Amino acid sequence: MLDETHQDLRKQPNDHNSYTLGRVGVHNIVIACLPKGEIGNNNAATVATRMTSTFPSIKFGLMVGIGGGVPKYVRLGDVVVSTPTDEFGGVVQWDFGKTQQEGFKRTGALNRPPTELLTALTKLEKEHAMKGSKIPHYLDELKANWPRLASRYTKSEYLRDVLFRADCKHIEKPDTCDISTGGNQEDDDDEEEEEEKEEEDHCIHCDQTRIVRRKPRDMLVHYGLIASGNQVIKDASFRNEINKRLGGKVLCFEMEAAGLMNDFPCLVIRGICDYADAHKNKTWQEHAAAVAAAFAKELLLLIPKQEVEQMPTIKKMESQLKEVSNTVNELRSHQLDQEDQTITEWLTPANHALQQNDLIRQQQEGTGTWLLQSDEFQQWHTQLKQTLFCPGIPGAGKTIITSIVVRHLHRIFQNDRSIGIAYLYCNFQQQQEQKPADLIASLLKQLIQTQSSVLEVVKSLYNQHKPHRTRPSLDELRSTLHQVAASYEKTFIVIDALGRGAIRAGSHQMAWSAAGQQTEPEGSL
Repeated sequence: MLDETHQDLRKQPNDHNSYTLGRVGVHNIVIACLPKGEIGNNNAATVATRMTSTFPSIKFGLMVGIGGGVPKYVRLGDVVVSTPTDEFGGVVQWDFGKTQQEGFKRTGALNRPPTELLTALTKLEKEHAMKGSKIPHYLDELKANWPRLASRYTKSEYLRDVLFRADCKHIEKPDTCDISTGGNQEDDDDEEEEEEKEEEDHCIHCDQTRIVRRKPRDMLVHYGLIASGNQVIKDASFRNEINKRLGGKVLCFEMEAAGLMNDFPCLVIRGICDYADAHKNKTWQEHAAAVAAAFAKELLLLIPKQEVEQMPTIKKMESQLKEVSNTVNELRSHQLDQEDQTITEWLTPANHALQQNDLIRQQQEGTGTWLLQSDEFQQWHTQLKQTLFCPGIPGAGKTIITSIVVRHLHRIFQNDRSIGIAYLYCNFQQQQEQKPADLIASLLKQLIQTQSSVLEVVKSLYNQHKPHRTRPSLDELRSTLHQVAASYEKTFIVIDALGRGAIRAGSHQMAWSAAGQQTEPEGSL
């Protein structure tokens, strides 16, 4: 289908594709094929990736090949072109999803073809309506230019379009028993002739009464949904079931397009070679490939050179897609942050960080250095399961010292996500807001904000109570705090004014229990 063939160019060292270079009209074309014997979306994606590496100036792609048609409107030798339909962009990966109790649920979506190609399709469709398709003309050119290919790629009398009913099983050649002790050349010739005949009529042994009778017609071009997957479909019932899942809009099944659509802007063009049923065979494959290629040429000749020059290269689009992907990830992260914030605010609206910042601004240079350098403090923050109790008279500056300890811990462990840090500033004037459950909830809130993985533990608690508008019990909060604290290699809990009237009867012991201690240290206030 090329108007002119060009010389090969040097490939990238890691590019194992085989290319054919040439021209169609005013457009330079590079053609790549899947390696012999390889099929599927992943292999197609690999070929496309290598192609854009060797040819970074490519503007768009046409994925041209064969596919299995979905009756009743599509027939063998027709062409199906991917175009957006309702919620689909033109190609849908039918086998990408998840299996649930209710059945298989397809997930994800694929990109639409470039707007320039869709515009050209609209123009071509009008041309076909008024003047007819030029596909037969290009097939005649193929016959004249490549006579050795004519018998395989142009339509001949032996190509019969046979559609069996969906419930009709395919029957292979019946087994025969040869009891002769020898053979002759005439018998061998008869067997070869019979094999060739069966290749032409693949379903000679199938129930001919199950053939769907249809009026003959010329080749048609269909525009709509193409279903792509990594599995060969040779079952009419399964084909129809997938089509039903997708709203009954599938025109064609194939095995490569889904691997390209999201990263390689392209249009998919498929010549129909079978019906994706049990009677699937290779008889129509060459002709189907030829009509698809002829349509691709007809489309290319309608696209102005200036439009192609203005299109971004695929390499540039990849860069833009990465930026969009990063933006989407940021938005998704922001959305998750909002969800997380909802859960943390549900735990408690208390924010001890505000008081921490105020206290840091009040302190004098060098304050608290004596404590940070003391042996007792060094033992507390370097060893496991330690308790450091610092009693003092009211007004001695214990609250400022607490803020210094918190800041020191944040500084030395700021890049270590395996360390949990939480703190409380108790206030006897806020006893109604600082009940034991409130204090434990505040510790929980701080610990889950620094390690997203532990948030799932609290999400479970949230999902359990939120629908009923209930609050977790003290035992539930304490149990959850222990789970969260255990997820860190080490957890520091710093509590100021524990001995004042800030915590009512029973809360004293609860605070130590929350911190992982079974008994209150001797001498505590």
